[in-house]
Amino acid sequence: MPFVTESQPAPWRERAPAAIAGALLGLSMLLLLRRYWGLDHDSALYLGQALLQRWPEIYAKDLFFAHGSQGSYTLFPWLIAQAMEWLDPSTLFRSGALLGLVFFAAAGWYALRALLPPEQRYWAWLGVVCLPTVYGTTHIFGYAESFMTPRTFAEPLCLVAIGLLARRRWQLAAACAAVAGVLHPLQAIAAVLVVWPWLVTQDRRWLHAAWLAVPVALVAMAGVRPFDGLFRVIDPAWMEELLRFNGQLFVSRLRPFDYKTVVLDTFLLALAWRSLRGPFGTWCAAALSGLWLGLLASLLLVDALHLELPAALQLWRAHWLAHWFAMAAMAALLYRDARSGDGPRGLLLALTFLIAWGTSAWMWLLPAAFYVAWPYASPHLRPRVRLLLGALFVAIMLVLLANHVMGELMAFERVAHRLDLYAIDRRLLLFPLVALGLPLLGLLVWSHCGERRRLILVALILCPLLVAALVRWDVRHPTTRALESNAFRSDLFGVELPTDAQVFWDGVSLVGPWLTLQRADYFSPQQVSGVIFNRGTSRDAIERIERVGLLSQQSLYCRELPPGSDEARACHADDDALRRACGPGPAPGPDYLVLLVPQPQRAAGTWTVEDPVEGGPLATYYLYRCTDIMAELGRPPAAE
Repeated sequence: MPFVTESQPAPWRERAPAAIAGALLGLSMLLLLRRYWGLDHDSALYLGQALLQRWPEIYAKDLFFAHGSQGSYTLFPWLIAQAMEWLDPSTLFRSGALLGLVFFAAAGWYALRALLPPEQRYWAWLGVVCLPTVYGTTHIFGYAESFMTPRTFAEPLCLVAIGLLARRRWQLAAACAAVAGVLHPLQAIAAVLVVWPWLVTQDRRWLHAAWLAVPVALVAMAGVRPFDGLFRVIDPAWMEELLRFNGQLFVSRLRPFDYKTVVLDTFLLALAWRSLRGPFGTWCAAALSGLWLGLLASLLLVDALHLELPAALQLWRAHWLAHWFAMAAMAALLYRDARSGDGPRGLLLALTFLIAWGTSAWMWLLPAAFYVAWPYASPHLRPRVRLLLGALFVAIMLVLLANHVMGELMAFERVAHRLDLYAIDRRLLLFPLVALGLPLLGLLVWSHCGERRRLILVALILCPLLVAALVRWDVRHPTTRALESNAFRSDLFGVELPTDAQVFWDGVSLVGPWLTLQRADYFSPQQVSGVIFNRGTSRDAIERIERVGLLSQQSLYCRELPPGSDEARACHADDDALRRACGPGPAPGPDYLVLLVPQPQRAAGTWTVEDPVEGGPLATYYLYRCTDIMAELGRPPAAE
C-alpha cells in the first residue's frame, strides 16, 4: 500500500500501519478539499426529479419538468425517491455525497494499484485526490464532486471497471460499466471513448467495434427515439437558445482557461505515455486518444453540423477521465523525478503546473518546453547552476503562493473572519503547491521515522486530522442549512400555499421552492440546464425571463447597496417590474413572489433566518401574493 517501498509485498501485519496511515492521509485531504455546500448544482435538479416521482401533482407543471427532462435517461431519481421514504432529503444527499467521495477515492486506488508500482501509485493517487478536478467548462464541471448526483457513483464505477480491465476481468468490468451507464449514460459513454483505444492496443480486432455505428444509423433512420436525433439538425432558433442557455455544449465556446486546461492535460498525458511506459503509460495514451476523439467529434458533429443527438451526448465529457489520468500522471512524474535525484526537474514541472493553474495566459508553455528539453540540457549544466535553478523555481512558487494567500485573506476579512461564511482553510488548501505539497511532506516525515514514531504520527496527527476534516466537511451557509432543515413547509411564511402554486423565489436556488415550500418553481437559471433534451423548456424559459428579469435585476441592485445605508433601506423594485412579473401577459405569471428586498406593497408573510453566530436576523424573506400586488397597484397610468 501507500508508503511501502519494498519490491516484494511484506506480510499484512508489517504493511498495516503504512496502509492505515496512507488511507487516513488521503481521505483527510479529500474531505478538506471537497467540502459539502449543500443541495447545490445538479444535486438540486436530481432532488426535483425524485420529488416529481413522489408528488407529480405538485411538480409536473414546473418549468423543469413541463416539457420532460433528462431524468428519463437514468434510474437515479427513482432510487432517490425510494430512499426518501427512509431519510429526509437533507440527510440523504449529505450522506450520499460523503459516501460518493469515499467510493471515488477507493475506486481510484483500485485502478491505480493495477497500473503503477507501490510508492509511485500512492503519489498518483494523491494527485487525483489533491490536484484540481475541473474539466470541460471549468467553472461547471469537475470529477469527485462534493454533492450527490448520478455522476457521484457512475464515475467511481468507471474507475473500478478500468481496474478490472487492467486485471483482465472482462465480465465484471462490463457489469460495472453497465451499472454506470444506467446511472449516468453521458459519463459512461465518455469513459468508453477512453477504454476503446486501450482495448485496441490490447487487440486490434477491437477496431471492428466501429461497425456498431451501422446499426445505430439504421435505427436512427427508422425514427426510433432517441437515436432519431442522430441526423436531425438543430434549427437556427433552437441553436440560438442553446448558445444562450447551454453554451458549455459547444467546444468552440470554451473560454481561454478551458482550452488551457485541455492543452495542459494533453501535455501531461503525452509526457506520461512517453516517459512512464508500462500499463499506466498505455492508459495515458488511451486517455489522450479518447480526449481528442471526443473533442473533435463534438466539434464536427455539434459545432459544425449542429446535430441534435451528438449535442445531447456531449462527447467532450471524455475530458473527465482524461483529466483524472493527467492528474495521476502529474504526481507520478514528480515521483519519477524525485526518485531519480533530479530535484530541479521536478520543481520545474511543479512550477509549470502552478503557472498554468493560476492564470489563463499561455506563459506556462515556456517552462513546459524547458521541462521537455531538460534531459538534453541538464548534463551540460554545472551542479551549482542546477542548484540555483532549483532555488529560482522554489522562489517563484513561493511568490505565487504568497499572492494566493493575500487574496484569500482579503476575502476572509470582508466577511469579518467568519469561517461559517468563508471557508478560508479550504481556500488556502486549494493552492496546488499546498494541496499536494503537504501530504508529500507527510510522506517524507514518515519515511524518516521508526516504528514507534510512526504509531505516534497515526494516533496524534493523522487520526485527529481526519476528525477535523469530518468536522469541517459540512460548510453549508447558514441560509442553506435553514432552507434544507425546513423541508416541506408550505406554510413557512404563515400562509398555506395552494398545491398548484408557482413560486418565484429570487436569489435562491431551486431548493427554496422545491424542497422548503414543496411547490413548483416559476423560474430559476438552473431549470434551463438541460434544454438540449427538451426544446419546449427553452421557449418557455424565455417567456418567463421576460416576466421576472427586470424584477431580478432591480432586486440584485438593491441587495448590492451598502447594508444599513439610507439608499439600501429605500430601495425596492418599481411598479413596472412588479406589473411585468404579476400582471396579465402572453404567458402565465407566478402566483407568489419571495424577495429579499421589502416592497411598499403588503407582504403576505415573512420568514427570518437567524444568525447562528452573532444572533439576530441573517436574512429576511418577504412573501407576496401576485393578486394582492396587482390589486394595490391598480391599473397602469394611461399612455400620453
